[in-house]
Amino acid sequence: MNESASITAAAAIVFYALGFAQLITAQKQTAETMAAASGTQKRVALLGLAAVLCHAWATFSALVTDAGIDLALVHVCNYIAVVMVAVVAAANSRLPVISVNLLLFPIAVVNALALLIVKPGNSTQLAIDSIQSAHIILSLTAYAGLMTAALQSILLAFQEQQLQRLDTGFYRMLPALETMERLLIAMLWIGTVLLSLAIFTGLLFLDDMFAQRVAHHTVLTTLSWLIYVGFLVGHHLMGWRGITAVRWNLSAFGLLLLGYVGSKFVLEYLLQS
Repeated sequence: MNESASITAAAAIVFYALGFAQLITAQKQTAETMAAASGTQKRVALLGLAAVLCHAWATFSALVTDAGIDLALVHVCNYIAVVMVAVVAAANSRLPVISVNLLLFPIAVVNALALLIVKPGNSTQLAIDSIQSAHIILSLTAYAGLMTAALQSILLAFQEQQLQRLDTGFYRMLPALETMERLLIAMLWIGTVLLSLAIFTGLLFLDDMFAQRVAHHTVLTTLSWLIYVGFLVGHHLMGWRGITAVRWNLSAFGLLLLGYVGSKFVLEYLLQS
């Protein structure tokens, strides 16, 4: 990674950290200081925007090289982190979900640090003009959307648990339960549509599943897609929500994570020649 990318990655880490600190401050504001809380959240939004722009520049500088697109695991994870933060930032213009960054900002910091200090493994290089690169970017964007939904599911489970215990400490730091559920379903729809397109376009490049060492990836991704579709049908027809949504979503994403990130880690770091 070149010097300018390293500097922007470091700047992203600083902005994320400042945004996280401001977000913690905003959550401690009481009803009597609502105006102050509103101002703090605006600063969080601006810091988050600066962070994600710096992070995106550093990520694409590492991802796109003279030889083509470097699909090293560390680069892929940073791309996913950038998309997740950007998606929540965009959603915040319609729904009050900025406090979801309590979870996303630390994840983004860890990935940006990895970009600076972790050496890329034995990865695949794709020509920039390759049609396959469009399939890869589509797949990664689908993973990012579905990972955002998975993280929301974890937060939703905590909210449900604390609501039952009448514990409002952590609950008060997050958006309303209804808002979280609306964002979760929206992200599941978007992610599932993108995953469907990624699976379809992937079939165009799948000449020999076993020769290309993607059999496990294909099977696990297909199973994950079936679970996502099954839940969305159940949500539409039977109104599935709450803890049911959490279980289905985390089960599907677990398979997706194992099928892609798990297999890439094995191929890049454990089986590299």
